[in-house]
Order: sequence, then structure tokens, then C-alpha cells
Amino acid sequence: MTPEEFRGLIDRVAPGAQAKIVLETLRFRVGGKTFATLNWPERGWVVVKLSQAEQNRVVALSDAFVREPGRSRQSGITRVRLKGVNQAILAEVLALAWRGAYQGAPLNPKAATASSTLDAG
Repeated sequence: MTPEEFRGLIDRVAPGAQAKIVLETLRFRVGGKTFATLNWPERGWVVVKLSQAEQNRVVALSDAFVREPGRSRQSGITRVRLKGVNQAILAEVLALAWRGAYQGAPLNPKAATASSTLDAG
């Protein structure tokens, strides 16, 4: 997935998200909270904020998802390698991160699927 494809995915699954350039990164916010940052820690990566339970499910699904090292490791901060990531799983992950930042707002119907990949495992 390219950074441009990632931005398109944000547009589809995260209504009301605002993008802000900060140094070399692009932060996506809703309700005053950042839920995803593109190009962190380097180009080709994204960081999302999930609950610890969500993070545990996500990192078990794919090698494209890894816990943030250090103190952030147990806080739900999750790195996503864009190269080779499954777009459907990433869409669900972004929707979870968006919903968490939006403080429990209902999931965008476009992002919902009949059977959630994240709940399958």
C-alpha cells in the first residue's frame, strides 16, 4: 500500500478526520485526538492508537502489525508496515483507532463488514 492509498483509506473509514503535517509526518485527528500518524517512525510506516486488547488481536493477525517498542509497548500504540499490509484488515484497524479517538462514536457503516476479520481469531 502506498501513502496515497492509505490517505484514501482514511477518507473512507474515518469520517471527519483532519490531516495535519507535523515535521515529516502526517497526523490524522478526530475530536481533537490523533488516531493515526503516517510516516512514523519512518516512511512506509503508520502508527495507530488501539486499546491493548485490540492491539493483541491485531499483532496476532499479521507481521505487518507490531507493538511500539519501549514504554509505549503496553499502551496500544501499534506500528503498521504499509508494504504488503492487507487493506481490509487495515481498514478495520483504522476504524477501531478512529472510534477510540472519537470516544465511542458509531463505526462508519462503510468500514463495517458482515464478519469482522479481527473477531475471527
